[in-house]
Parts: sequence; C-alpha cells; structure tokens
Amino acid sequence: MVFSSLLTLVLSPLLYSSVTDQENRASSGGRGLVKRYSSFNLLESDDNDDLVEIARKFLSTACPELLTILDNHYDEDSSRDRLVKIGRNINATLRYSEEDINREENCAAPVTSLEEEKEVVGITTDANLVRLVKECEDLAKLLSSPIKVPTVRYGRTNIQMPIVTLGCMRFQQSWNRGGKPITTPEQLDKECQDNLVRILKHALHCGVNHIETAQGYGCSELQIGLALKVLFEEGVCKRQDLIIQTKGGVSASTSKSDYKSSIIQQIKRLGLDYVDLFSVHGLNTADHYEWLFNHGEKGNLIEALQELREEGKIRHIGFSTHAPAHIIQKAIKSDAFDYLNCE
Repeated sequence: MVFSSLLTLVLSPLLYSSVTDQENRASSGGRGLVKRYSSFNLLESDDNDDLVEIARKFLSTACPELLTILDNHYDEDSSRDRLVKIGRNINATLRYSEEDINREENCAAPVTSLEEEKEVVGITTDANLVRLVKECEDLAKLLSSPIKVPTVRYGRTNIQMPIVTLGCMRFQQSWNRGGKPITTPEQLDKECQDNLVRILKHALHCGVNHIETAQGYGCSELQIGLALKVLFEEGVCKRQDLIIQTKGGVSASTSKSDYKSSIIQQIKRLGLDYVDLFSVHGLNTADHYEWLFNHGEKGNLIEALQELREEGKIRHIGFSTHAPAHIIQKAIKSDAFDYLNCE
C-alpha cells in the first residue's frame, strides 16, 4: 500500500508510537498506520491546534500547494477552519480503522481471518485518504484560480449580471421583528460583521458582484453598508465594480412622499449615493398594482421611483413577485419596469 507508506512518513512525527515501525507492521499484517495514528480521541478532545498540526504535516507532503495557499490567504480564520476540517478527516478515518481492527481482534468467531480483515480495512482507509488528497488538490485549484461566474444581460438594463448572485436575505444579525431593533453600528456583534465582510470578499473573488438586500431584511442594509465601506477602504473593489440592489414594499397607507423618503433612507443605510437596482418588494396582488399606478390622493407610488431615477438615486426600477401570471403580465405591460425577479 503505497499511500499508507506515504501517510506514515507524513504523520509519524506527530503521533504516538510505543513500538518500532517494524514491530507495528509485523503486528498489523503489514499495516503500520493503524495503531500508530491519531494523537488524541476526537470524542474527548476539542484541541483544534492538534488537528491543525496533523493537517499541516499531511499537506506538506500530500498537497503542499494547498498549504502554501492557506498560509497566504487573506482570511486567516477561513484557512484555519479548513485545516481543522482536514485534520479531523484524517483523525476520524484512522480512528475508524483502528477501532475496526480492534473489533476483529476481540471477535470470538470472525467471518474472515484477522489478516484478511486488516487488509480490507487498510484498503478502505487508503481509499478515503486518497480521496482527501484529491479534494485538497481541487481546493487548491479553486482558491488559486477561482471559477469565474458567467454573466448575462439583465432584463433591459444592459447590466451584465452574474448567473449566481449574492442574495442577502439571511445577511443580518437581527430581523428587527421584536425586542430592541438594531439600528446603529454599536449594536452589532463584531464576529457577525466580520463574517459578512469575509463572505463579500470571497464572492467578489469568484466574480459574484451582485449584492441584493431589502428594507424588510432586518438590519441587513445597515450591515452591508458598513461592509461595503470596509471593502472600499481596503481597495478590494470600487463602487462601480458592484451591482447593488435593494427592495421596498408598498401598502395601502403608503403615500408617494413617504415611499420616496423611505427609499432615500435605505440608500443612506447602504452608505451609497445610488443603487443600481431598486425593486418593488412583492408586487403580488391587484391591490399592489393599484397602489403603484392608481393610488388617488396619496399619489402613485411608481412616481416616487421615477423621480428618484431622474435624480440619479436609482439606476433601474424593477419588481419582485410571487403573483399569478396575469398580475405579472399586467405589470410588464405597464412599461414602468426594467426587470423582474420571480421568486
């Protein structure tokens, strides 16, 4: 088993060994790795430092390209997390192998000979570790030359939209639907906000530059606005590199002036001078259509969007919808929208 021998060479400095390599091989049917591996019991230890060290020793021989990439990656926390998972995979695989052999040794009437069973377990163990090496090689390729997401023209905007985009419905510390709402940066948890920044950086790294949120997504707009400020200050991207979209709903009580003021506040929360895309959030019923186009004394809400477009606060107007087909068709025929999102 060539790979077992390689793994023995890679990991042996880390792991305990009560007898020599030769004695181990002799006592385990030619497989020195079973009794010698796993520096601690995963079920009893949370020592991620040990896992990281196991992974580093493994990668230094099995996939040094990935180790170099992780050591130089912009996100240290992400790199460490990957190393922990690789170490856990190695440790768990070898512990299973050890437990399988122990079970056979203690079995009164094994189905196969002990030596045959050890050989089967060895083949399985090696296959799992070979697969891990392949996964590490694939990850190295992805992190060094990420897959660039293709783009298509979006509606009638002429925007080249990536076919995979970053929807931020879950990008918030709080939905602000009870208790004390989060409305200021001081209320945000640093770990939560840092994680959001890392996600945005990785998305941009892969060519995903469309970021979509909404007024109804709790403190998402606030958090994304703060994250964008970090990206701009660090030189990760420029405003013109991004396609920023937000959404705002309508109601019977909403006036044209209220709607316009609310949208301006949304743009301010995002820390921007304009948004590329603004959607009516959930144009789902005939009433929603009427509030937009025939709202009487309260003023047609679509006019608030059109005025903001003329003022340069909104580049393109659209709508999201769960509506039946005839409502969607009616909204399209109004010629007021540049795009739609069917949800």
